[in-house]
Amino acid sequence: MKKTIFFLLLIMSCSTKKQNSNYENLLDYEGKYEYLGQTTLTLEASEFDTILYAVIDRAKYPLKQVSKDTFLNNQNAPVVFQRVENKVISYQADGQTFKLLDTDFEKMEFLPRRKLFGKSKNYKYQKPQQLNDGLEVGDINADVDNPSLIFQMIKETIDGNYPDVHSILIYKNNKLVLEEYFYGYDANTPHQLRSATKPFIGGLIGIAIDKGFIKSEKEKLLPYFNSSYSQISNLDNKKEEITIENFLMYRHGMDCENNNPESKGNEQSMMQSENWVKHTLDLPMVTEPGKSSSYCTGCALTLGSLVEIATDKTIEDFAKENLFDPLGISNYDWAFEPNKASMTNFSQLKITPRDLIKLAKMYKDGGKWKGKQIISESWIKKTFDMDEGDYGYLWEHKYFVIDGQKFNSYLASGNGGQKINIWPELDMITVFTGANYNSYQLYGKSTPPNEIIPKYILPTFE
Repeated sequence: MKKTIFFLLLIMSCSTKKQNSNYENLLDYEGKYEYLGQTTLTLEASEFDTILYAVIDRAKYPLKQVSKDTFLNNQNAPVVFQRVENKVISYQADGQTFKLLDTDFEKMEFLPRRKLFGKSKNYKYQKPQQLNDGLEVGDINADVDNPSLIFQMIKETIDGNYPDVHSILIYKNNKLVLEEYFYGYDANTPHQLRSATKPFIGGLIGIAIDKGFIKSEKEKLLPYFNSSYSQISNLDNKKEEITIENFLMYRHGMDCENNNPESKGNEQSMMQSENWVKHTLDLPMVTEPGKSSSYCTGCALTLGSLVEIATDKTIEDFAKENLFDPLGISNYDWAFEPNKASMTNFSQLKITPRDLIKLAKMYKDGGKWKGKQIISESWIKKTFDMDEGDYGYLWEHKYFVIDGQKFNSYLASGNGGQKINIWPELDMITVFTGANYNSYQLYGKSTPPNEIIPKYILPTFE
């Protein structure tokens, strides 16, 4: 027995030494480097999983080491480092060379909670802080009969079992009862939304209609773009019949399906084009508009441009005046530019999780915030009048079935684990943010919220 214990300890010791050695070797590549379009990125080694990550705007992408100085990125393309006198000076990728600019940089946090990592049993729930942001707070112990599953969820996240979850918020019975942050994020950190930006573009279309800039979502779409793109390709009778509503419901009829590599309008093909809206409008038709839904990023971006054309304002200015200011939201960033200039920021909105709760609450309350109608109630009703598992006005119907009980929600979702769920039957909103970017393509698995929600949150309310 003593020999067995000795050998187990020896194996564990050797494994730890090897991991530490691998981590120290990865430190050779750390630094701030040149990147596409006169931007920069950092390469950072994680002590948590001993992986080298490319970090762009706080989003991290793993590089898989295949040999000394050679890695594969998330497209399985080689990233090869060059050295002079055994020191890394640059890397090559896609036929380009990117120089190391600096080794002095602020490194991101790679542990969920450094002080509690490996000691999650010491976690203690704290009631969210009451801020001057219009959200009431509450104690989860008062609003949830048995919150033990919720606390277990937080402990599992602290232990790293659900990596790269940055925030978890629960708003129940009109009170924020849970607010937890990880990996150095906090209540004041605006977070990338990726495609979770799209539903709020749908809301801005509704406001533009409410204010008379657009007559109706039943209007034909292309006439708004004729002056901008006089030569729209693949123009036929089907394309001319596309309405604004068709784009709001992803029932465009075009050859556009995000995750289909054979589709001419898939997201990767769109992002390689010079102008993403024109690329979308130029796509060939494959069926009549309005028949069936097909998820297409170009639809939301085109509708964002429609807001600008109809109102003669940038979408950022229109949103500030008609959505963010009325909600008291100021800590956000949005640079809407649907073309190659947005290759690293995706024209997305960055906003704090608490403000996501406010936006979702406004939708949940029929377009009202603090008694003021922000979006017409009729638009909200039409937004959520969607078929099961389908799309409304850039929102999605999402449901879970647990032990025969069905839980319905309206979902805004973005790459990396951005999830805003409105649960009407539970009088609840849940918000997740995270950095599991391209997790399905890279690891063949879903993002943590898709497991956490049915395992820990919904069973609490059965």
